[in-house]
Amino acid sequence: MKHILKMKDLYGSEIRTRAVMEQFATTLQNGDEYLLDMQGVELISRSAADELYNILHGTKNVEIINQSEFVAKMMDAVTLGRFQPRNRSVGKTPIIVCNDLNAIIKHLY
Repeated sequence: MKHILKMKDLYGSEIRTRAVMEQFATTLQNGDEYLLDMQGVELISRSAADELYNILHGTKNVEIINQSEFVAKMMDAVTLGRFQPRNRSVGKTPIIVCNDLNAIIKHLY
């Protein structure tokens, strides 16, 4: 069975949390096809987009249609992040060990 789901009607114009997309994933049935109509969704957080990526590339048959420019860019950023290694630079800032609040205060003042 093919379903068209209007994400704005389900979640509003802003999808802000991973938990929302995790819960959404539990509603999808194996063997069915889903078109996620993103018309009207203007914002998706990085974490929600990351979870949506998992849904799109998981075992379910899911596609996105009608993405806003912002949503498309966020999904692109998440996709690129999956295939590019993270670069962690080593700074020259010294690490100061503080065992209690007084040590932190002493260091700051």
